[in-house]
Amino acid sequence: MANLKEKLIQYFTDGEKPSGKRNIGAEIEHFIIRTDTCEPVRYGGEKGVRTVLEKLMRLYPNAETTVGEDLLGFTTDGFAITLEPAAQLEISIAQTEHIGYVESAYSGFRQKLGRILTELGYAALNTGCRPVGNVREIPLIPKERYRLMDKHFSETGTGGIEMMRGTCSLQVSVDYFSEEDFRRKIQAAYFYTPLFKLLCDNSSHFSDKPLIACLKRTDIWNRTDNTRCGVSPDIFADNYGFSDYAEFLCNMPPIFVIKDGENVPTGNMTAGEIFTGTEPAKEDIEHIISMAFPDVRLKRYIEIRGADSVPQKYMLAYCALIKGLIYSEEALDHAQYHIRSNRMNEMTVRRTESELMQNGWDGCIYDEPARIFAETVINMAGNSLSADERRYLSAFEDVIKYGGITKIPETEA
Repeated sequence: MANLKEKLIQYFTDGEKPSGKRNIGAEIEHFIIRTDTCEPVRYGGEKGVRTVLEKLMRLYPNAETTVGEDLLGFTTDGFAITLEPAAQLEISIAQTEHIGYVESAYSGFRQKLGRILTELGYAALNTGCRPVGNVREIPLIPKERYRLMDKHFSETGTGGIEMMRGTCSLQVSVDYFSEEDFRRKIQAAYFYTPLFKLLCDNSSHFSDKPLIACLKRTDIWNRTDNTRCGVSPDIFADNYGFSDYAEFLCNMPPIFVIKDGENVPTGNMTAGEIFTGTEPAKEDIEHIISMAFPDVRLKRYIEIRGADSVPQKYMLAYCALIKGLIYSEEALDHAQYHIRSNRMNEMTVRRTESELMQNGWDGCIYDEPARIFAETVINMAGNSLSADERRYLSAFEDVIKYGGITKIPETEA
């Protein structure tokens, strides 16, 4: 276990970036649906999502195919296209200092994708949960990783099938400059996560049924696998560092390991047990890191994972919010003050999220009315952004006013 833990700590240390740049990266997932029925489009078969990928890839001359027998994605200048377990289509936009670049890259991608989908009678849907169709009947894409995960999650909770086949997220990544900077940023990200989830709560239906409660995607993740999802253990400890996150990974079953190019199931053995007395390779390290799904994940950057997939203007507002908070000393200090003075722990966040699930925008975030908390935090984020980037935040005004993205009248959405 020591070898693995030391390798993980070194991996995270190597991820430290020179201070000064305020980079963000964005990953936006989409459901591909039939326009007439809103039913899901599957990966294979005539005019499946594979066909969509083939047509899309032809529009990018420099695209390189993801290695594998089946076409599951490609990379090109500035971003990558990949497929999630049930053929949700994801664009991963490379880290940049400028939200305007995210806007340009995403707009260009959606224009190209839109033309292809219109020809096929399809559409790309930005929502947190799949609104139409029985998710249990949707097949997975031909990727062994997902088959093994699906089997594992069937034994760890009731949400795995729903998560893999019926959810889409928006993830934003930020850099850290030192271990101390990492501590402040990951703790702040967890502190603000209930607000992130509420602002981007974007599911009115799931599997043909209207939703009454809020944060449905969080409910699904909460029922998936408690050893690797939700809030990382002891995240608000005064001296939390790379070693603590490495310990979390060592105590987690990796589901499978990669051996001689094959995926070998590992059952309930933890990563620490598997690699006792064995020197892990870089691909082992990166695989173990990729199999953890907390709301805020550490790679060689900090990945903030709580938001539903949302339409473009809210996606850009969210990117601006993350950048304005996580690279702001004022916002980091604000989070630290509340974490320390209220002696926060994992259950503090979970209780707040439960409150929001039940009451939505009529609820409280850490005992403060959600709307007041949101306005304070959004204003604080705006203080550290340029005027050009601050304007993106205005999209959240209607979210707060109407009590959620799904409640905004179509004339104003």
